[in-house]
Amino acid sequence: MKYLSSFKHLILFFAFLISTNIRTEAQNLSANSKVSLITVEPGNELNDAFGHTLLWIYDPENQIDKAYNFGVYDFETENFYWKFVKGQLPYKMSHAPLMAYQEYYQQQHRNMTEQVLDISASQKQIVYKHLESTYNDPSKRVYMYKFFYDNCATRVRDAMMLACTDSVHLQNIPEMNDSTYRQWMNKCLIRKHHYWSALGMNIALGAPADERILQFKACYLPENLQKSMRAAKRMTHHVLRFLVRSENTLYSTTPIDEEPLFILTPRFWLLLIFIFTGYKTYFHWKRRQKGYSFDKILFSIAGLIGWLLLFLWFGTDHGVTNYNRNLLWAFPLHLPLMWFMQERNGSYWYGYYYMVVGLLLAMGLFYAVQYSWDITLLVLILIVRAFYHAGFEREHRMTQTKFRKIIKGRRLEVIHNEHNLE
Repeated sequence: MKYLSSFKHLILFFAFLISTNIRTEAQNLSANSKVSLITVEPGNELNDAFGHTLLWIYDPENQIDKAYNFGVYDFETENFYWKFVKGQLPYKMSHAPLMAYQEYYQQQHRNMTEQVLDISASQKQIVYKHLESTYNDPSKRVYMYKFFYDNCATRVRDAMMLACTDSVHLQNIPEMNDSTYRQWMNKCLIRKHHYWSALGMNIALGAPADERILQFKACYLPENLQKSMRAAKRMTHHVLRFLVRSENTLYSTTPIDEEPLFILTPRFWLLLIFIFTGYKTYFHWKRRQKGYSFDKILFSIAGLIGWLLLFLWFGTDHGVTNYNRNLLWAFPLHLPLMWFMQERNGSYWYGYYYMVVGLLLAMGLFYAVQYSWDITLLVLILIVRAFYHAGFEREHRMTQTKFRKIIKGRRLEVIHNEHNLE
C-alpha cells in the first residue's frame, strides 16, 4: 500500500506538470490570424517624446486580441526613483486588447498606425509562441531597460527577426544610416521642444551615445522601426516581397504642439549669461581686478556637474554614461579649488591652474559643438573667464618679476655707491 500511495503521488505530480505545460503553451493560431506592428507617435511629455511600439496578435476565431507592450514599469517598485537614477529600474512586458491602448492614446492626441505583416502561418506561430513564453516566464518578462539597446522597440524588432530569421532584408534608407544614437535622440527631443531635457541628457551621455550606427540599431526608436519595416522585404519561394502587407492609421487626431517662448529656453538664458560674462570680464579688466567672486559661482556649478557625471559613470548601470567627454569642461576639482583662490595675495599656482583649465576647455569645446549649441555656449562662458585669468596671472607674474629686478638693481646700485664713497 505504501508503494501504491507513492505511485499515485508520482502520477499526480506528472499530471500537474503536464497541465502546467498546457496552460503556458501558446495555442495554435488560425489561418485568419494576423500579426501587426503598432506604432504610437511621440507625445508631449518627456517619457513619450520617443513614441511607442506594440506588437499585436489578433485571431478572431480563437478570440485572441493581445497587444504586447514592453514598456511597463511600476511606480510601486521599492526605491523607484533611486533605481531609476541608478539605471536599475525593472521594466516588464504586458498585454491588453488593442482597444484599451487606442482609448488611452486617443485621449493623449497621439496617432496610432498599424502595419500588418505579410508572414507565413508558421512564422506567425513562432512570434506568438515567443511572446507567450516570454510573458509566462517571470525571469524573461521583467528586464533591465536600456534606452539605446533594450527597450519597447528593440524587443519588438528582435521578436520579428526571430520569426523571419534570415529571410528579412532591410532595404537601404540613406537618411537612417551613419548617424549616432545621440543625434537620433536630439531629433526627437527638439521636435517636441524638450530643450532643457536635451541639454541635460547631452551633458549626461558619454561616448557610447556617439557610436555611428546603421539602420538596424537606429530602430531603437519606434518611428525608425516603422520606416524600416515599411521598406523591408522578405524572401519567400525565392521571391522578394514586402514585409508589410498593408498599413493604415487606426484613428486620426490633431496633435497638440506648442512652441515655448524663446525666453523659456536654455539658449536664451545661456546667451544672457554669456553676454553678462563678457561685460563682467571687461569690467574686471578695466579695473585690474580678478573677480573671483563671480568665478566661484560659474566654476562651482561646472564642478558640481562634473561630480554628477562621475557618479553617472561609476555609480550607475545605464551603460551610456561612461567615458563622458563633458568632464573636460565640467572638471570636478573646480568645486573645491575655486574656493581656495583669493582676490589678493594670490598663489603662484593660480596661473598654472587656469592654463590647464583653458586647455581642457578648448578640448571640451571640440566635443560640445558636436553635441549641442547650448553646451557650446556653456563652455564658451567658462573659456572667457579661464583665458582672462590665465592672461591676468601671467601679466601679474611678469610685473612681479620686473618689479623684483628693479628692486634688485636699485639695491646693487646703492651697494655700489656706498662702496665708492668708502
